[in-house]
Amino acid sequence: MTSSNKDFDETLNTIYSFIRDKVEKTGSDKVILGLSGGLDSATVLKLCIDALGNDKVICLIMPESVSPEQDMEDARWLASGWDVEYHDIDIDDILNEFPADPDNRMAFANLKARIRMCLEYYFANVENGLVVGTSNKSELLLGYTTKYGDSAADFLPVGDIYKSDLKKLAEAIEVPERFLNKVPRAGLWEGQTDEDELGYKYEEIDEILKGIEKGYSLERIAEINGVSKEAVQDIKTMVEKNAHKRKIPTVAKLRSATIGVDWREFSD
Repeated sequence: MTSSNKDFDETLNTIYSFIRDKVEKTGSDKVILGLSGGLDSATVLKLCIDALGNDKVICLIMPESVSPEQDMEDARWLASGWDVEYHDIDIDDILNEFPADPDNRMAFANLKARIRMCLEYYFANVENGLVVGTSNKSELLLGYTTKYGDSAADFLPVGDIYKSDLKKLAEAIEVPERFLNKVPRAGLWEGQTDEDELGYKYEEIDEILKGIEKGYSLERIAEINGVSKEAVQDIKTMVEKNAHKRKIPTVAKLRSATIGVDWREFSD
């Protein structure tokens, strides 16, 4: 790291220790990562390489018919340049085996995300590995993930970093410049972008989320950030509505210690 990135030392050391700890404690040999060609997955890939070494990381690049070709090319370029083992798997044939209606856009998009996660866990089983997730804090709070799709992972190195802050971290660990200013997009249908779908810019969303995290009132968040109270309420509603995506399935409580309710795990 360069001197200009010294402020990130503590954060980076915490993330590196977190990654190593997850791998060592589970007796795993490698981590498996879905590489989309976007900033988030590129950043998580670099964090895993720095923490474990490039021989401990396997990337899956999983395009389909509407995947942005530039993103796929960038993903291959990155994996090759960092000398990481990767597998290029077109998922169109798998998609076609499902009796799924492409006109039901959201359901079809979620199916793609779940197919990709199935492949990641297959490779994790074969390689005695762990699936590392690439979701950031903004996506997790908003529920801007597919349940049991891209939200399914064994651990999340950047899950406590807001989307608008991730670029600074990426710069500090020298993620190539071509990734830094990419328009955030899941690539699940043609022309899709995150901010168009969410209705707000990430910079605006994240300032609202930070206010919610601090326990500020809707009025105070709106005043501090120069946004409408309606915008703050929209974001708060997304957080509340999608809480189920951040929890394990609810267990009916029948005994004194119930998983997900009051069962105390021996370790995290």
